[in-house]
Parts: sequence; C-alpha cells; structure tokens
Amino acid sequence: MSGIELRDNTLVVRREPNQLDELAIAFSELLDQIGITHVYITGYVSILAGRARSTEAVDVLIEPIDESTAEELATMLETEGYWGPVMPLTSMYEMLANGDPIWVAPTGQVTPHLELKIVGDEFDRASLSHAITAQIDGKSIPIGPLELQIAYKLSLGAQKDIEDAVHLYTLFEETLSGSRLETWVHRLDVDAEYDRLRDA
Repeated sequence: MSGIELRDNTLVVRREPNQLDELAIAFSELLDQIGITHVYITGYVSILAGRARSTEAVDVLIEPIDESTAEELATMLETEGYWGPVMPLTSMYEMLANGDPIWVAPTGQVTPHLELKIVGDEFDRASLSHAITAQIDGKSIPIGPLELQIAYKLSLGAQKDIEDAVHLYTLFEETLSGSRLETWVHRLDVDAEYDRLRDA
C-alpha cells in the first residue's frame, strides 16, 4: 500500500525508498552514530512527500561541530564508502566553519549528493530544533517542519520552489498548523505569496 500521511508530527511515507531516500537514511544513521543533530530540508522534503521532480542534491543542516568531530565524521564517511565530489572530505571543518556547504556522495558518484551545511540563520535553527520525523519503509529521518518549509519555499520564489510549496500545502492543508504556518509566513515576509497560494 502506498500513500503519504502527516500524523502526530510524523510524515508517514508508504512506498519503496528511492535513491534519494536511501542516501538520506544511510547518512542519517552515520550522523546518529556520532551524535550529530541534523535535519533534511527544502527540495528533498517535497520529493519525500511525493512531488515528482528531479534534484541533484539532498540538503541537510547540522548543528555546529568542532574540528575533532568534523574529522571523525570525515573518517567515518570515507570508511563507509563516501567522498567529496567537489572538495575532499578532509576539508569538511574548514568548509563548514566558513559557512560553505560540503558535498558528500557515495564514492565515484556526483549526483545525487548530500549538501551538508551548518545551521546559519534563525530559520535554519528552527528547522533543526523543531524537526519532525519522516518514516520510510520502517526507517526514520528528521525533516524540517512542513509549515516552515512551505513559507521558506515561498520566500525563495523560483518556479520549482513555488511548486514545492503548492505541493506541500495542497497535500497537507488539513493537518498543518495554520498558526505556525502564518507565523513563518510573517517572519519571512511572504504574506502576499501565501495569499496567492491559498487562493490557487
């Protein structure tokens, strides 16, 4: 049985995991082993929720980590068969400390890849601290709260981002928290875009 349901702050995804899901699940398990708090956000959340579109990157935010933790993660990733398609994983701490994302992918693969980034602004921090759970095929990963994802997508404004927001809003309109959604809409100053979304 396939289907997607938002229930008690859990996104239940009933389908076979795809390549992106498998990448996210495996990476999440490695981060959990080291104890790094993380959350998946933006485009991948829409795809996870059934939106049919392609993406090259799975965006993942992590809490700030020190140099030794970054080295431990880089070593574990290389041991487990990952590499940095753009910068070597040994550059992880330097890249993240500079506010730059670092790409992580299964060795020899460029796409899809994970785009790993330290939380930067209040919206990143809110995604991390208010993460909900997505369950895929009995596995769990943390994803950003859908209300914030919708408002953030509206703020990005590109066609694919608006379409992502429409998809999430239409699919989960009955189970979203209207007050939380409106709070993020105001904070991100996308009231006009949100009005258009609701009227669509």
